[in-house]
Amino acid sequence: MEDSLSPVEVLENYRSAMFEREAIERQIERIHLEGGPTELHGIGNGGRGTNDPTAAAVQRWDGLEERLTAQVVTLIGLAERFWQIVDGLETGKERTIIVEYYANGKSDQQIADMLEKDRRTAFRVRHAILERLMEDSKT
Repeated sequence: MEDSLSPVEVLENYRSAMFEREAIERQIERIHLEGGPTELHGIGNGGRGTNDPTAAAVQRWDGLEERLTAQVVTLIGLAERFWQIVDGLETGKERTIIVEYYANGKSDQQIADMLEKDRRTAFRVRHAILERLMEDSKT
């Protein structure tokens, strides 16, 4: 599937998958902080009906683990193409902008601050890269 995606779609999907993975990890961490199901795996006779609070917590935990695994698989599937795209960029500044935005989830303002530029410059450079990638993928 990843092979049929354009370079821009790879970048956007990678960013989305990173954000989703982080959100799932925060939900799992919240369960840990609430004293959730770390010790609940393997409950055999409590049943898995949602009327039982313990079983419901286990189901929620299992669902989050499944979603996290799926996101990691998605990221692994996209990673090779993502880094090929990054390696093909012309300058270190372009690579920094793309990696910070798409892999590290930074905003244009955060990237601009890092590069000691204004937000509009970071935005324009990023969009110029995307336009070039779209053009290159058509040829």
